Amino acid sequence: MYNPPAMNGQLACVILAAGRSTRFKSSKSKLLHELAGRPLVEWALDTLLQLNPAQVIIVYGPHSVELTQRYKDGYRGQRLDFVLQDPPLGTAHALAQTEAALHTDIENIIVLPGDAPLMTMEHLSQLAKVKAQLRCDHVVISAEVPNPYGYGRILRDPDSPEMVAMIVEEADASAEKKLLREINSSMYLFSSDVFEHLRLASELIGRSAVKGEYYLTDVARVSSMGAYKISDAALIEGLNDRLQLSQMDELVQRRLREKWMAAGVSFILPETTYLHSDIELGQDVLVGPQCYLAHGTRVGSGTVLQQGCHLDACTVGENCNLLHVHAHEAVIGNHVRVGPYANLRPGTVLGDEVRVGNFVETKKANVGRGSKLPHLSYVGDATIGSGCNIGAGTIFCNYDGVNKHHTTLGDGVFVGSNSSLQAPLSIGEGAFVAMASAVTRDVPAGALAVARARQENKTGYVERLRRRQKSGAEDAGPGPEISAEAGAEEIAAQAADSLEGFNSLGSDPGLSGPAESGYVPDGLLSQDAEPATEPETKEEEKQG
Repeated sequence: MYNPPAMNGQLACVILAAGRSTRFKSSKSKLLHELAGRPLVEWALDTLLQLNPAQVIIVYGPHSVELTQRYKDGYRGQRLDFVLQDPPLGTAHALAQTEAALHTDIENIIVLPGDAPLMTMEHLSQLAKVKAQLRCDHVVISAEVPNPYGYGRILRDPDSPEMVAMIVEEADASAEKKLLREINSSMYLFSSDVFEHLRLASELIGRSAVKGEYYLTDVARVSSMGAYKISDAALIEGLNDRLQLSQMDELVQRRLREKWMAAGVSFILPETTYLHSDIELGQDVLVGPQCYLAHGTRVGSGTVLQQGCHLDACTVGENCNLLHVHAHEAVIGNHVRVGPYANLRPGTVLGDEVRVGNFVETKKANVGRGSKLPHLSYVGDATIGSGCNIGAGTIFCNYDGVNKHHTTLGDGVFVGSNSSLQAPLSIGEGAFVAMASAVTRDVPAGALAVARARQENKTGYVERLRRRQKSGAEDAGPGPEISAEAGAEEIAAQAADSLEGFNSLGSDPGLSGPAESGYVPDGLLSQDAEPATEPETKEEEKQG
């Protein structure tokens, strides 16, 4: 709904976006280039929507058609109407194209360029008051600047200094008029009779002799126009090239950091941190050097973002500690420690008191309270219960080459280092997975899963191997050739020696695998766990 007190009548807002933006040298519309994480046009839209307009119109040209595609469904619940200006014959011609599209009950029209991102709703809402006080047809926002180059100059009426006699564009200004420092912002409040004034200006003044365009500023010469002069000239600065965009970005970043420091946030080397305009930081957050906080990221109070954190569309709880973390669309609970060098991909949810260490990657992983992923692991498409420990080098094998599959771990599961969990898979509460296991079947609660070959130690093998290698080296030197039969015998001898002791693994018909035999190799669990004891004989193994 429109806000009657703001404009004293039905309000329409028009954004002029049909220019070619040739100095940007870009394949896309200038208004889709971003400032602090938002396209330039959205800065204007966000400001205008605070006025609750009855209608919002964007005038576009052949070079900005992508605006119609991107915002065809509206913006933040507001319908947007699009009007084409082709060919572009100036700002007056651009506004004239909207006449047929305007609702019949529109009484006031605010017109803005799409590249003035810092203008505020508070200043725009003052235009109606100025218009009422001066009893004029229209109002323009102006400001005084040290270097007015490139802007239209405001010429005041000598008999009524609060009124505008005319506005002269830079290209048409004489040397004397170029010395004037009060500039036109190209931001106006027009009454609905502006279209009659545009037609009158077209008849009496016509196009600019220099640029061949119809100027919207010529309305001041055929009607009464007041000026609302503001003190902060940065609010009306336009962006004509990438250098100006960069300079504006520096200004916005400084203001954003100052805003958050005033709210109780600390920055270490604040000039090295980049913030999007829509982030939220809690009290006593500490942001270290070289951090990047983007797209609505929320950080709870007391959290420390140490050096090099890149958080994009993330939610971080209170009293967390993150170091060199790259996270996108992740949710992090309270009292969580992450990093260094962790990569949290979309769908990651870390419960309270979770620990994620260095070189860990997660994707669509829901990790329960107090679980630990200390280092060197990939956890994808998984649900991990509370109090679990995932050993170093563990891989959740979620992709079979065609489809992704899910792995579920109950509470208190322990996974030994260098294990592979092949999804789809379920590991029950309190189960253990032995180090270096390749688990392909579900593991019941409280069970031990061992999925690897048994170790065999061949006493004296190295000494025998070295003797054969030395003998072979001597035989390879100059001298009589070795027969093919002798070479075959040597190869057979080495192969037999290599297999010594291994045939016993399959000699017992009842032995189908180490885990089923009851044999638990040394180093099965973590370094903190008690090592299992290998049975001394086959009979003890069978009894166990």
